[in-house]
Amino acid sequence: MAEIDAAAVRAAHEAAMAAAPSDGTPVEAVRFVALDCETTGTDAKHDRIVTIGAVTVSDGEILLEEQFEALLQVSHNTSAVLVHGVTAEQAAEWGQSEAEAMVDLLGYLQGAVIVGHHIGFDVEVISRACERCLGFGLRNRWLDTMGLTLHLEDAGAFGPLLEASSSAPPFRDFSLDGLCRRFGVLPHDRHTASGDAFLTAQIFLKLLSLAKHHGRETLGAVAERWQAE
Repeated sequence: MAEIDAAAVRAAHEAAMAAAPSDGTPVEAVRFVALDCETTGTDAKHDRIVTIGAVTVSDGEILLEEQFEALLQVSHNTSAVLVHGVTAEQAAEWGQSEAEAMVDLLGYLQGAVIVGHHIGFDVEVISRACERCLGFGLRNRWLDTMGLTLHLEDAGAFGPLLEASSSAPPFRDFSLDGLCRRFGVLPHDRHTASGDAFLTAQIFLKLLSLAKHHGRETLGAVAERWQAE
């Protein structure tokens, strides 16, 4: 790869942010990117990204033709390899440099709203990676499906789900696996970045549908903390 022009990458990122959707943008007009990272551990300050998986969600559809995958070089790994299955040797042999991966990811994201389950950690490790190799942090807006699920519960959106099946247990499991069970999403390829991103995209569409039924049809309305209705 040619030498990276960090200033040009930063300018492109700032331009994308200037054109990013606002609170008043209808959900159907927002480009979301469901994203997941597998890392060497759970310390965002010190651990590194091993893999990134992402897929575009737009106008009620998952755009499989718009996917992103990256395997990064890492100099160490931890017991986290038991979860994601990528060894340090594999990453060292086949992976991109951190800088190359961040440039590619920013180019893919553009001004999209990032979506993920407990996505705050992923956004932090990506932002720190950008700061290390490009000199600036990630500025994309992000939306946590865990938070959205809790907001929907506060608004009573899960009531119809329980009423539709008298045998359904009370809705209490807000984990990614729990949401897969609740919405009937097959948890295929779990604990890989691309697999978890695709699962999150499917669940996110279900959550957006519930939000729409409760009159939440703009980006700002979906992102805000709701009061019980």
